[in-house]
Amino acid sequence: MSTPDLRALAELVIADRPVSDDQLRDAAAGLDDDTTRTLIAARGRLDRLRSRDRELSALMSSIRELVGVRDVQPLLQKLVDRAHELMGTDVTYLSEYDAETDELFVRANRGAVSANMRGLRVPAGVGLASKVVQTRSPQWTDEYDEGAFPRDSEVTAAVQAEHMRSILGVPLISSDRVLGVLFAADRSTHGFSTDQIALLTAFANHGAVILQTARLLEAERTAAAKAATASAEAERRAAAMEASAAFHEELTRLVLAGEGSSAIVESLARALGREVSAADRDLVRVAGTGLDAWWVDDQLRPEIVAAVEESRNTAHWVGLDSPDLPDGVVAAMAGSTLLGALLVGGGDELDDVQRRTIERAAQIHALVTMQRDAMADAEERVRGEFVGDLVSGRADWTALQQRAKQRGVVLDGDWLPVYVDGWDRQRWRLTRSLAAMDPQWLVAQHGTGVLALVRSDEDAQELADRVARRLTGTESPGLVVAGDPVPMREMPAEVDTVTSLAEVLPGIGVTKGAVTARAYAPYLVLFGGGAQRASGFITDQLQPLIAWDSTHASALVATLATYLEQHASVTRAAEALFVHPNTVKQRLERIGTLLGDDWRTPERQFRLGIALRLHQLKR
Repeated sequence: MSTPDLRALAELVIADRPVSDDQLRDAAAGLDDDTTRTLIAARGRLDRLRSRDRELSALMSSIRELVGVRDVQPLLQKLVDRAHELMGTDVTYLSEYDAETDELFVRANRGAVSANMRGLRVPAGVGLASKVVQTRSPQWTDEYDEGAFPRDSEVTAAVQAEHMRSILGVPLISSDRVLGVLFAADRSTHGFSTDQIALLTAFANHGAVILQTARLLEAERTAAAKAATASAEAERRAAAMEASAAFHEELTRLVLAGEGSSAIVESLARALGREVSAADRDLVRVAGTGLDAWWVDDQLRPEIVAAVEESRNTAHWVGLDSPDLPDGVVAAMAGSTLLGALLVGGGDELDDVQRRTIERAAQIHALVTMQRDAMADAEERVRGEFVGDLVSGRADWTALQQRAKQRGVVLDGDWLPVYVDGWDRQRWRLTRSLAAMDPQWLVAQHGTGVLALVRSDEDAQELADRVARRLTGTESPGLVVAGDPVPMREMPAEVDTVTSLAEVLPGIGVTKGAVTARAYAPYLVLFGGGAQRASGFITDQLQPLIAWDSTHASALVATLATYLEQHASVTRAAEALFVHPNTVKQRLERIGTLLGDDWRTPERQFRLGIALRLHQLKR
């Protein structure tokens, strides 16, 4: 072989392009067979070295790219993407290993066509992945056989959905810890070469170090963020505690200075930067900057009342979820007694310190109320004696005027009485509720109810309606009776009129509401002051029957009343009384024996009918 031919053969051997064995044999014509085989082997080794060099270059390029990724999830996807490019397989995916549960979870994939791979959980001991973790070494199969590994329905479904046949898995190990498994799979059956296994293993080893570093950086960032959050929260809570302490100091000064609930509410509103209102024990607004819309006709809205009732059990904050309602309420309690409530408007979310501040302000509101109540008790005793003397008609008028002057009360002009009775609440509460309506009113407990003497500057019916609205709350309502305007010296007789009417009205079915004495004047003629004659008339007509019913537990009075109402018909009276007609006849005979034979005359039956009606009303 000539020198040019040898030079051409050498260039063919070292050429960086594909050269087949047949091309080498043709170029080496004239050389012996051993030399030709040596040339072919050298050319193959050179091709493998060049391929290894390209793989290593691609590997190092991928590693350099991955080093710049700091977030774990994007890094996992990058690892899979670069492995997919290096291996050239159909499907590449990475499963992260949880050492506590011995499970693997697919976190990233490339080439998958079904949704089964996303977030796939591989239980402990299942599939090729668990074998890689257990052996901490590469594992592969030319033909994936589900029966060769412990199975799981979800894992089997994922493998079948992707039609994976040849699978290679290598562990990601860093600091002697298994972080996960990197897989390369094909949908056709073939074997994995040693070079492929070594390449994926080398990539996985480098990738594991980068992944571990990214995890540590992420943990450090998370810890730093938590520390910053905790520091900010600590600073915020410290500021809140400082503001709360300053508010408590201000409350202490207000209480020592004798300030009332109004000053407490204004201070709390400034501290919170919100609208705040205070309600008394009847849930009527007594102070604050809050919205009047929280009350309707002087009554707190039902949703807010329900929240106050809930807060009564614990005296803690109860929130409300409505834009036209307060943000929340706190009941002001003394033991189990409700003394009022604080209502706080909306704003930013309240923290625990602010809520406790509101709860303590409610306690101060209760303490101030108790202090005011103690003073009111003493005042009520003095005022009660004064009002009692005014309406008794027995006290010296000159002495009364002197006492009124000492109290700053002018008795001149007309006054009208308002009598409150039959309410389902204690009289001292009624007394304080009425006294709170106007400091000029003279209010005291009287009889079975509460009496207010009011200077005549308002219509009697309108005044009675206003008092009823003021007192109506969660308790069952009762009667409000307003008298006529009279000079104070004539007040004893007018008070007797309204109290007598309050006793009569339940007899005719009027047990609640606001009325005036003038509207029920006919009943006052019969049962008001000087009604002794009517009572005597009833006694004269019915006493024998009343005495017999009381002694014998019979119903002669009721029978006679029904008999007369049914126009003297025994049959209809028996039906109304649900008894046999003979029973009615027997009772009528007894009535005739007790009242005399003339009881059936028209004139006598007229008087008996009137007496029976008055007797029912009186009862």
